[in-house]
Amino acid sequence: PLQVRGPGLGVVGVSKGAEVALAMAAFLPQVVATVWINGTAFLHGNPLVYKDLRIPPIPYYTERVIFTELGALDNSAIFADPRDPAYGASAIPAEKIRGKVLFVVGESDRSFNSKLFAELAMARMPLESCRLLSYPGAGHLIEPPGSPLCSISSIRGTPRPVVWGGEAQP
Repeated sequence: PLQVRGPGLGVVGVSKGAEVALAMAAFLPQVVATVWINGTAFLHGNPLVYKDLRIPPIPYYTERVIFTELGALDNSAIFADPRDPAYGASAIPAEKIRGKVLFVVGESDRSFNSKLFAELAMARMPLESCRLLSYPGAGHLIEPPGSPLCSISSIRGTPRPVVWGGEAQP
């Protein structure tokens, strides 16, 4: 079981929640442990506003949505390349994180290029403060062992189901 023995807090986030968890770790000193699962290391869609700080988002390009043969949405191409210097101000300042971060990545994620985002964040952090667990064949929704695979599901705000990717065994 995951435990944080005080003082301090641990946060766990998946997808957009991982983006939020990474930002919490960067700005809130009480966060000492973070588990980041298939997220981003840059703001997407909405800005982050904290005290006097405003981090602008990288835009979504909805015209890049791919429709699968089942009619589901594949969002893997809707994000701009975070390595483009034009989006440097959208990076979550991972170098400010004082605690430990575990990055968990499904290499067949069809929502984000999560491995790229993890690597970009880790490049700005001390090696001893972060670790990457990368699973070939796993998709966006990494569930506890023995859970059924959810490779496509409906989410609020989307007109059709969304493809998460992955295979059952990985």
